[in-house]
Amino acid sequence: MDRRILFVSEQQSFLVTAMIKSLTDASFNVTLVQPDIVSIQLISHLPDIFIVYLEGNVPTFNGTLKYLKKLLTEEGKDRVLYLLGSQLEINQAYELVPKSLVSSSFVRPVNMKDVVNRLNTLITDDSISFGKKRILVVDDDGMMLRTMKNWLSKKYDVYMANSGVNAIAFLASNRVDLILLDYEMPVASGLQVFEMLKSDEHTKDIPVIFLTAKDDKETVMKVLAAKPEKYLLKTMSPEALVHSVDDFFKGK
Repeated sequence: MDRRILFVSEQQSFLVTAMIKSLTDASFNVTLVQPDIVSIQLISHLPDIFIVYLEGNVPTFNGTLKYLKKLLTEEGKDRVLYLLGSQLEINQAYELVPKSLVSSSFVRPVNMKDVVNRLNTLITDDSISFGKKRILVVDDDGMMLRTMKNWLSKKYDVYMANSGVNAIAFLASNRVDLILLDYEMPVASGLQVFEMLKSDEHTKDIPVIFLTAKDDKETVMKVLAAKPEKYLLKTMSPEALVHSVDDFFKGK
């Protein structure tokens, strides 16, 4: 992914000009466009990074957001969308573009240093390889988190959360293709976290695979009763676990 950005704004105000300057000063090549589908379609070699600044009449962005959603889900493309605006404006945008498709959102007043830092991480982090599926591993055991990351990161982009609360906070501004969720955790159990994910409009469609250290019949029946995509035993060999995740994605 290169350093080109499509910046969508209704007006080229002083604030928008300042934000674009911050991006260009950070060596990003910014194309500014109004929320108009035809204008976007006329851009040759469209950037893969979209930033939408929602200040103004949010319904004006409806058609454009729906079009960007289509571009984000286009097969074979790795694109990201950032939303900038008030919390209300961002929530309205989520009604058109699922939160799971939005890589990050920034509430106004926007600190452009935060945006630039996030973009630089997106571009330069060697652990992120676009085209790879994104997996969030949720486990209260730090050693298990690191182990899972080591096993899976050769093939997938792996993110970690050490509690259900942190997982939900992470998913509020990041999208993943699969969640590997520890079934037995303190405070909020894996089952409780699973139920929260499935009751949220923006995370309900993210597939979840439970991780469990127990393979007794009673535990397995409880796990299966929640109807996750499947379950994996923590005692599996690295090769077997990665193979199971590979098979899951092959079946999609």
